[in-house]
Amino acid sequence: MRRLAIPVLSLSLLVGCASQEASDPSPAKTSAAAPEPRPDTSSPGTSPGKYDYTFRLPIAVYSYTDAEYEVIRSAEQVLARDCMKGFGLTYRLPKSPAPVDAQDRRYGITDMAGAQRYGYRMPPLPDAPKAKLTQDQIEVLYGKRSLDNGADDGAKLEYRGKEVPEHGCLGKAVLDFRKPYEYREGSAAASRISGDSYEASLSDPKVQAAFGKWSSCMQQKGYDYPSPMDAIESPSFSKGKVSAKEKETAMADVACKRSTGLLETWFKAEAAIQKDMIKKDVTLLRKLDELHEEKLSAARKILADA
Repeated sequence: MRRLAIPVLSLSLLVGCASQEASDPSPAKTSAAAPEPRPDTSSPGTSPGKYDYTFRLPIAVYSYTDAEYEVIRSAEQVLARDCMKGFGLTYRLPKSPAPVDAQDRRYGITDMAGAQRYGYRMPPLPDAPKAKLTQDQIEVLYGKRSLDNGADDGAKLEYRGKEVPEHGCLGKAVLDFRKPYEYREGSAAASRISGDSYEASLSDPKVQAAFGKWSSCMQQKGYDYPSPMDAIESPSFSKGKVSAKEKETAMADVACKRSTGLLETWFKAEAAIQKDMIKKDVTLLRKLDELHEEKLSAARKILADA
């Protein structure tokens, strides 16, 4: 599954994902057309599901899959381990976090099981595996971030007479590895398209008509909301414990989205908008895609040599 920004929540994910893309120019990338999505065959069960609209949008080509993120994360951990060796310290690479089903909220809530259990709230994330580290390992791995708030920020952090990187071995590994593949212009273009296409889709005539059908469906169930955004943004559904009313409203919301065809209508409208936007920035996005592949290739080489 690809990670992409969800305008309803945040654009930060896409900025992170899209700033690194990739290599090996192929004939398909020499035309004015945008690159085709790369199939993610590195791990099972990563294909977008029927209701994972964010990850099926055209701009998702320029983000990383979960499997690709794991390759990059693992490579950065290897570099951090090698840095720790330079200080005479061991560092056992942490276990990969358990895979989590993506919660796609681009068009509001779409998961009936989630609505029944959590209402409009996001399901809790499982605890990430934690490595057992000594105080020396913590200070060298995380650098000044590991120090107490009262520590002198201007002072150098040393371990056995050797200066520790300001951000520690892990911070240095991450920053040094990512720097050659940064491309702010391309990242900004991908992020802008993700946000602007969503905003533009809200005024699309077909989407507006679908909102009307959804609202009528909700009224028949006893709820008065002009659009799905009004329902999910209700203040009473973001504070305190999840109430029975919230769960019932969320389930009605999902049921009406499905029965009226709102989700597919909205997705098709935004996908068309994105395709037009992508054409205008295809040069930036193609370079972003090339850097993405270069970074993944470098990460795989680090893991192969580890």
